[in-house]
Amino acid sequence: WSRLTPSFSVEYQYAKNIMFYASYAQGFKSGTFNPRATINEPSVDPEVVDSFEVGMKSDWNDNLRANVTLFALDHKDRQYISVLPVSSPEDLQQILGNVGSSTGQGVEAEFTYAATDDLTFDIALGYIDAEFSEVIQETVDGPVDISDAFAIANTPEYTANFAANYVWSSDIGDLVFSANYYYRDDYTITETANSLITQDGYGLLNMSVSWTSVEGDWYGGIHAKNLTDEEYVVGGYQFVTENSDDPTGYTAGTGGDNTLIGYYGDPLTISLTVGYRF
Repeated sequence: WSRLTPSFSVEYQYAKNIMFYASYAQGFKSGTFNPRATINEPSVDPEVVDSFEVGMKSDWNDNLRANVTLFALDHKDRQYISVLPVSSPEDLQQILGNVGSSTGQGVEAEFTYAATDDLTFDIALGYIDAEFSEVIQETVDGPVDISDAFAIANTPEYTANFAANYVWSSDIGDLVFSANYYYRDDYTITETANSLITQDGYGLLNMSVSWTSVEGDWYGGIHAKNLTDEEYVVGGYQFVTENSDDPTGYTAGTGGDNTLIGYYGDPLTISLTVGYRF
């Protein structure tokens, strides 16, 4: 597959320290085929996404920088496996097609404040409202839109990052002390609205100390990630559905698949780096 993916942008310098901009870009995911096909089915077309942005970049004085972006996404021809009507849930009868469409819109804001020449603070905030507008499934009565049963996976509504950096200059070189706290709102792992693999909102605290010698040849640092040892899910697979009538509490999915598994992010991790530049 091949496709021309255009991109356009325009900038307007409103003042010396304030710039407005707008942009449009298109991207695509290559077409493909269903490797588990049980019938002679055709390949599917590429997915296409149109992205729109308007924003502002500004320096309000020598201490404060503020950047704000409004964005919108229109995702068409999404590739999904449709389960065809079968006489038994054990039957594996699927077909891959361009059956999904989704939209998203939101805002991102970044602020940097230089309290002194050595101490800076950064704040990044994000909000996105994303949802499926169409997901078509074949049934015995014909195609049906089941988009209400779908959700955009791994996409929290709110995100935030707070960071601080302090540079201390000494006779042995520069020491940089850094700390940041990153927060993600709750989200689902799979793209079904009734996902059994979900993650509540959580935050990660990270800290580090980096050193560079006066000559700039020696450097090193100690870095601590996820200081509170937070447990959080970053991926997984779900092929079962809840069923109170079944002794296991679940009903196997298409083809008798009973997979329900989640993958976790890194626990508390401490690393040490030392290097020399020739």
